[in-house]
Parts: sequence; structure tokens; C-alpha cells
Amino acid sequence: MLLTFGAFRFLDLGDLTQDLEIQLACPTNRIGEVDLYLTTHHGSGQSNAQALVHALKARAAVMNNGARKGGDLPILKVVRSAPGLEDLWMLHYAVAAGSEGNVAEPLIANPGEAPEQDRGFGIRVSARADGSFTVVNERNNVTKTYAARR
Repeated sequence: MLLTFGAFRFLDLGDLTQDLEIQLACPTNRIGEVDLYLTTHHGSGQSNAQALVHALKARAAVMNNGARKGGDLPILKVVRSAPGLEDLWMLHYAVAAGSEGNVAEPLIANPGEAPEQDRGFGIRVSARADGSFTVVNERNNVTKTYAARR
């Protein structure tokens, strides 16, 4: 799903696998650049082909992972190295990725598995027609507004 709201572009490919993602990016990027990318398949290695993730040039990404579902270290590296990416926000600390793969704690909605650390907080996004958008970590209210692209 490619959602547009004025100049704002958001991509959510659900559980699409790498072989199909590559067809969207190679030899031509059929999607174009997006402002916000929801990582595919919870950030698992079955999806998130580097060719696609890098072609999107997303300014921000949200990984809808669980503590032990998705958030695979190789995919965290692919997303974090994408051209133009300013921030990766995560729903959960990815246990298997450890400190090497996870983002800074303020950008993680649920920083651990213990009940006091995983209370079902989310990442909320508000988009504006000019292409600017704001991302909020509902656990700690860490907020970042991304200006419209020029």
C-alpha cells in the first residue's frame, strides 16, 4: 500500500517477500521515494530487500517488530544504512539483535520483555499535506517533526 496525502508518501508492503520487493526496485524503482517506510514483515529477513529499502530513500522508518519477532540484525543494518534515512523507530527492543542492532532507547516504544517494559505502547505518526510529518513514541512522548522535502 502506498498512501499519499498531498505531498506526503507512506509505504506499507505488509508481508511481501524479497523476491517481489526486488521486482519493485530493479531495474527501475516503480514506487519512487517515500517519506515514511513501515518495514516489511516485522523487519524480518524474508523481506526488506536492500535494493528496495535503499531505493525508497525514506526519511524515517518504523519497524513493527516484537521483542522476538522480526527485528533481524541484518535487516536493521539494511534499514539504518538506507540513503537519506534520518531515524528508525521501533515498536520493541529486538532481543536477538542486541545492542549492536537496536536504535537508541528513546526511539523504542517497548524497551524490554518484562511487563513493566512492554506495555503495548505504539509509535504514532501525524502527516500533513505539505509533506511534513511528526512521529511520537507513545511511551515517553519523544517526538520528532520532519520538515517537508524541498
